Amino acid sequence: MGPLSGIRVVDLADEKGEMCGRLLAEWGADVVRVEPPAGAVSRGLPPFTADGETSLYFAVRNAGKRGIVLDLTHEEGQRRLHALLAEADILIESYAPGELARIGLGPASLVERHPHLVVTSITDFGQTGPYRDYQGTDMICFAMSGLMHRAGAATRPPVVAPGALAYDSGGVTAAYATLLAYWKRLQTGSGQCVDVSVYESAANLSDWALPNYSRSPQVGQRAGTGIYSLYRCSDGWVRMIILVQHHWRSLLDWVGNPEELMDPALDNFITRLMKLDVIKVHLEAFFADRTKVAVAREAQARGIPATPLLAPGEVIDNEHCVARATFKKLEVAEGVVAMAPSGFLSIDGDRATAPCGPPRLDEHGGHPWPESERAPQSTAPATTTPTTPESDDGFPLRGLHVLDFGVGAVGVEVGRLLAEYGADVIKIESRKAPDFIRIIMGGFMNANFASSSRSKRCLGVDLKTEEGRDLVRRLAEWGDVAIENNGAGVMDRLGLGYESLAEINPRIVMFSSQIVGSWGPWKDWIGYGPSTHAVSGLQWLWNYPEDVEKPAGSTNVYPDHFVGRLGAAAVIAGLIQRKRSGRGMHADAAQFESVIQLLGDLFAKESLSPGSVEPQGNASERGAPWGTYPCAGDDQWCVINVRDDAEWRAFVDVLVRPEWAGSDAYATAAGRIADRAAIDTRVADWTAARSAREVMETLQTGGVPAGMVQHAGDHLADPHLSARGYLRKLDQTELGPIVVEGEAFHGSDLPESIVEPAPLLGEHTRSICREILGLSDDRIEELIQNGILEDPPESEPVGA
Repeated sequence: MGPLSGIRVVDLADEKGEMCGRLLAEWGADVVRVEPPAGAVSRGLPPFTADGETSLYFAVRNAGKRGIVLDLTHEEGQRRLHALLAEADILIESYAPGELARIGLGPASLVERHPHLVVTSITDFGQTGPYRDYQGTDMICFAMSGLMHRAGAATRPPVVAPGALAYDSGGVTAAYATLLAYWKRLQTGSGQCVDVSVYESAANLSDWALPNYSRSPQVGQRAGTGIYSLYRCSDGWVRMIILVQHHWRSLLDWVGNPEELMDPALDNFITRLMKLDVIKVHLEAFFADRTKVAVAREAQARGIPATPLLAPGEVIDNEHCVARATFKKLEVAEGVVAMAPSGFLSIDGDRATAPCGPPRLDEHGGHPWPESERAPQSTAPATTTPTTPESDDGFPLRGLHVLDFGVGAVGVEVGRLLAEYGADVIKIESRKAPDFIRIIMGGFMNANFASSSRSKRCLGVDLKTEEGRDLVRRLAEWGDVAIENNGAGVMDRLGLGYESLAEINPRIVMFSSQIVGSWGPWKDWIGYGPSTHAVSGLQWLWNYPEDVEKPAGSTNVYPDHFVGRLGAAAVIAGLIQRKRSGRGMHADAAQFESVIQLLGDLFAKESLSPGSVEPQGNASERGAPWGTYPCAGDDQWCVINVRDDAEWRAFVDVLVRPEWAGSDAYATAAGRIADRAAIDTRVADWTAARSAREVMETLQTGGVPAGMVQHAGDHLADPHLSARGYLRKLDQTELGPIVVEGEAFHGSDLPESIVEPAPLLGEHTRSICREILGLSDDRIEELIQNGILEDPPESEPVGA
């Protein structure tokens, strides 16, 4: 029984956002996938099984769901839908804005008829704004998010991530937004409409590009793997991220302290970056007779962050994934069993996984809901009585107390998302052990830290002392939620792991996340977000097809911010369970498995046909033209995706019917795909004479899917993001005015998210100890003098 057991979900999402219902099903919700009589669009999306009949895209994203067919254009179909919604808690849909309203099923009217219902609408650009009616695809949302601009080689076009990262991250953001709205329903008894923008969901993953650009308007050049270097070994590559001095010194000791690398100036990261070619020569000579896994193992044993660059088959079969059961057998069609990712995370030690494979078309038409459980009415069966909200300002998380032990991006992003909707989030750190993102630029404040730790309080406490740990244990008695993404075992060694905290407070909900998980042969491996790119198969697949031996890569720190959203959703799920059962929950996510989960259909194909999954670059078997095309100006690009013959005819009309486009061979998708290279050349000639925005707007006006490859500077000036309130101003202490990313969704009964300055280190130590722990001013002063507690520091951090 998962934390969402008893919650009923009707799922109309098709292609975009299908991962939302999949995630809710993994966590115990009963999800009914509703398809039209001809079947979902996603049943026709690649990749396919070897016979070309079964879509693995559909199979992976709809595992765990029941399935029925309804024709919503007819009265009987609508009658049956309303009957389902009367017994449901949540409706997920991805129709174009206004499309459901045209057939009398608009989200607002559905909530009016079913006042208990949370209706989540997932669209490319949201229900409002200048781009509301634009045609979108996963690749277009990815291009416009800012993620694509930093992916690929500097001399090549920006390259899209494999899989459907934008659409799937939009689905996970939608899961968080949906559960947040449902949590509020448990307080008020009323549902609401939730508007999720995939564009903004993906833009939320573009590291801290927006706040940094708003402070220093510079756009970095695309640089392939950039600072996240790859080194050749005997059988491939290993990623080694050497950012700090002690990792560099350990590496030198390992390779024999070569004279050419002993210059003390190389202790500085920027100097090493400038001398990377020299460093590579020495390291690759040393690794030449060693395998990539052997190099990674030895490096990790020496405390050096390193991960092997694995191809999809190697990911499925490696010792760590096998030990963790990262993959499981999934029946994707009758008699066809593939290996697919098991699930995003573990709950209380057990993998949260889809209980079954995807449904056959109308498989459960006669019995949509499981017969073993009563259907919920106006509220979920275990939470029938609305509770009194903690305040009347509309924020659903008021009164929620959160202990944030997070560092970097993952944990701190979970805390930020909870703080935005009213939770009291206390960031716990000390000058001896600060959040490394706080000090990464020198000093104790920067745009990265300000964005991810905004709206929190900070307790300065030394957890290396028993007195400091005792104070935090007392806080745990008060707390509802704990968040951590430290190295495996760190919290347990401090006596602050989940089992210890649950002894103090059995109702506490905890979210943990490590690079490769908290168990398995590689559990003690350390690293950063980009470390997962190599070990998950993402790095190998995120490339140009002609350059398999030259990994292109990306400088994005994905999946850090993505796992932050997953963690926030898991916390709300845990709170829902606690409300029903009175007990807390521990959710544990391995970051590399989150990456694997979003590549699930590709791994399924690889398991069925070993060696069949290779880098695709910007091309797609869905159609042509399909790619990233150069535009006027320096490094300006626009994505164009023509999905079918109707869009091809519209494209030709926009180009004023050029002679070359009149070829009979181009009348069909198969013909266009066969001559893709020639078409791409012609399209590039047309786009090169126009700005990226002109190409996008001209094609979109003609009904052709197109989107400019945006960076943070484009976001800051974007009329759609401005109109939707995505660009939030923050006057940050010790930094000044910056612009930070807003929420990627809006709720009809959710206030605008809270955006307040990030705390100075120890800024709230005295007030927290006085108001929550009940310490006297004299005792607080004594603890500060003894170094147990800390006020804000007056000098720069060590090494700044």
